[in-house]
Amino acid sequence: MLLARKRVNRRFTAAALIALLLTAGFGLWVTYGFGGITVAERIDDLGEAVAALVAAVACGAAALRHVGRSRLGWLLISASALTWSMGELVWSYYELGLGRQVPFPSIADAGFLGAVPLAAAGIALFAPARRRAVIRMATVLDGLIIAGSLLAVSWTTILETIYSHGADSVVAQGISLAYPVSDVVILTMLLLLLAGRFRARNRLRLSLLAGGLLANLLADSGFAYLTTVNSYGPAQLIDTGWVAGYLLIALAGFRGWLIPVDPPQPKEQAQSLWQLFLPYIPMAIAVLASCADAVLAGSIDAFLFYDIVIVVMLVVIRQFMMFFDNTSLNERLQEQAAALQRREEHLRSLVEHSSDAASLADGYGVIRFQSASVQRLFAFAPGELVGTRLVDLAHVADRAALLNCLNDALKASAHPTSVTCRLRHKLGTWTHCEVTVTNLLYLPSVEGLVVNIRDVSDRKELEEKVSHQAGHDPLTNLANRSAFRNALEEAIEHLEPGRTISVLIVDIDDFKSINESLGSELGDQLLAAVGARLEQIIPADALAARLRSDEFAILLLNTTILGAGPLAASIIDRFAGPFRAGQTEVVMRVSVGGAELVDGEETASDLLRNADLALRRAKAKGRARYQPYDPGMRGSLAA
Repeated sequence: MLLARKRVNRRFTAAALIALLLTAGFGLWVTYGFGGITVAERIDDLGEAVAALVAAVACGAAALRHVGRSRLGWLLISASALTWSMGELVWSYYELGLGRQVPFPSIADAGFLGAVPLAAAGIALFAPARRRAVIRMATVLDGLIIAGSLLAVSWTTILETIYSHGADSVVAQGISLAYPVSDVVILTMLLLLLAGRFRARNRLRLSLLAGGLLANLLADSGFAYLTTVNSYGPAQLIDTGWVAGYLLIALAGFRGWLIPVDPPQPKEQAQSLWQLFLPYIPMAIAVLASCADAVLAGSIDAFLFYDIVIVVMLVVIRQFMMFFDNTSLNERLQEQAAALQRREEHLRSLVEHSSDAASLADGYGVIRFQSASVQRLFAFAPGELVGTRLVDLAHVADRAALLNCLNDALKASAHPTSVTCRLRHKLGTWTHCEVTVTNLLYLPSVEGLVVNIRDVSDRKELEEKVSHQAGHDPLTNLANRSAFRNALEEAIEHLEPGRTISVLIVDIDDFKSINESLGSELGDQLLAAVGARLEQIIPADALAARLRSDEFAILLLNTTILGAGPLAASIIDRFAGPFRAGQTEVVMRVSVGGAELVDGEETASDLLRNADLALRRAKAKGRARYQPYDPGMRGSLAA
């Protein structure tokens, strides 16, 4: 990309140097008449025609590289240069082909003057498009004010002289006046063009185009004045203005061909100070020129008087129009400001009365803004937490997770990251919260981390309740069979060498008969009482569970089968005491079977099976007793 840019700049610089050398050479040749007046006249006429033709080709090539308004603008400038070139060729035909002076007026004048409206239309298309009708109308009035003011200046300098000298016919008089008037039109369009705002890549080509047209209009005005006073002859230095002008236009087109730029999109732009004062600068010059003319002439020229009156009327109309437009814009601005204020109030109300707490923190997690809802959630005043690190409000065990959430948010702009943690209440308690962090540091209007804090205590409590119910028996609140087996498998998996695990299975003797005699409701009360009594008996590191209707299990860590004997005896002894069910006292006896891990039988299924075999042997021996597992039980029970 950089190499391509350098290549383009080298080409353009070379073209500019060639144009400069050609202009200088042309000026020297026609000034000093190298080779005689005949050669100088040929160089003069043909050089002007070729320069305009080169400009037409360059602008036409630029049109091929553009679209929309820019393409049409370049085409019109190309057509203008081509029309002027045709006029110059007709002029050359008279002087070089026929060998006589060009008559005035002639067909050549049609080419010279016909180029003006094409150039003016092309310039208008390069100017930024306006959306609003008022702005477009103001631009038209600006053009009329500038044109009227320049016309007054032109009258005092050239037009009055041309008009006073008269001509052989009305047509000749009109054409004589048309040249400076056309220059006024071109100068007006150039001022409007240069007052606009353009992209940096567009400025050079438009400046070259403006410079070329300015050189042409200076040459046109000089030609009109010299022709009127019968002082224009072959090979004049002023002809260099046309060559320089069209070579500048050719450079503009060449630049447009080298670096095409999309046409500017129509959008409203604030007017610069230059644009605001643009119509009044030519008007002030016109007034000064008119006053000077009146002082020198001793009277006020009628044309100048009416011209200035019309310009002043246009200024008044423009001012009234802009006044009413500004009034309308102010009303719309007030309405928009009121609507914006209402939206801000709605947003503030939503934030302040939201069930969530909204915070704004900097890149280090320090709170810079806190919504009023923080008082409802944590009892802090809205401004009390400003300057506090968000991490300092989290529980020590949750700070690492919150820090990771903040770091993830800093890595992903506009992508929310969430974490569940405990945040400190002003009273010292902890609240389970869901913290969502969105990184909006890149937004100039925010420049911070948006932190949304939601109280999820109810959800957390429900989750814990559901989790508890999934692993516990609803009647006794002991672990259920699934939870017990999971705990047993985990204990076996993490068992250290040299240690063992034991399991006791406790079964209520004849519970079926008790349940049938008392009923299921009292039976359930008895089962709940059994679970409570078991929890009172077992060690703190043991786990009690209800496996089925009247069967319970106890997991003993780091306990051998012999070491579990005293606990089993204590259970049997404690269950000899009565249980109360309603108004009835019931005595229930239990049988206990126990087993520990043995070589070759080290799975949870093996341990539960062996404990169950021991329980069946205890019941077979008369119940209400404890029976440890013996490997020989499997064979004898099968027999």
